[in-house]
Amino acid sequence: MRDIFAVLTGDFVESRRLSDEQLDRVRGCLSAAASEVKGWKRGLVLGVPDFFRGDAWQMLLAEPNSALRVAVFLRASVLIDDLADTRVAIGLGTVDRVERKRISMSTGQAFTLSGRDLDGLSKHFRMSIALPEEMGILADWLPVVARLCDTIIGHWTSRQAEIVRFALAPDEPTHAEIAGRLDPPISQQTVTRALSGADWQGIRLAVKRFEAVDWSEIRRRQTIDTAD
Repeated sequence: MRDIFAVLTGDFVESRRLSDEQLDRVRGCLSAAASEVKGWKRGLVLGVPDFFRGDAWQMLLAEPNSALRVAVFLRASVLIDDLADTRVAIGLGTVDRVERKRISMSTGQAFTLSGRDLDGLSKHFRMSIALPEEMGILADWLPVVARLCDTIIGHWTSRQAEIVRFALAPDEPTHAEIAGRLDPPISQQTVTRALSGADWQGIRLAVKRFEAVDWSEIRRRQTIDTAD
């Protein structure tokens, strides 16, 4: 039975309107966020997040449960500067080969699903989740979850994105802790109002439920069904 991985593939929205300096700045925001994610847990990120085609990027996660939290965190990190947004397609599946120094050269089901889903995104959405059809009802419902999260994110201000970014940390800081971590610090009440305006509780619930999925059990059942 092979493990399930998560591949995040994305590109910056309307990147052609950005100057070279602005594009470098946006890429720097995403790179810094990816480095922060790498520090969340040892072994979570495999290899180095890769940039290609100028405005496209790709990232491989060893733990699929973290994919939605990471995807929202990356988008929030890019939105803070108010220069651009990034589309994100999450592919969940097996991996055949990992090129750690050039993740975009890796191969496998998760990479194929992620890249294909990004290419197929309509202009109305900037986030998606793709799974193999044999994963049953999850393959139908998780894409809907991604689109609902995307709709919420689409209404964020840069300030809301900044505050949600802190809230997304795995240690789940309190509103008071978030207020103190901002530079300059703000009041706890301001954090609470910003998170409420950003519909943070809806995002949080989706992330927590996504993290609770037992992918190993799903994979085991899928293997049994295939054998039968």
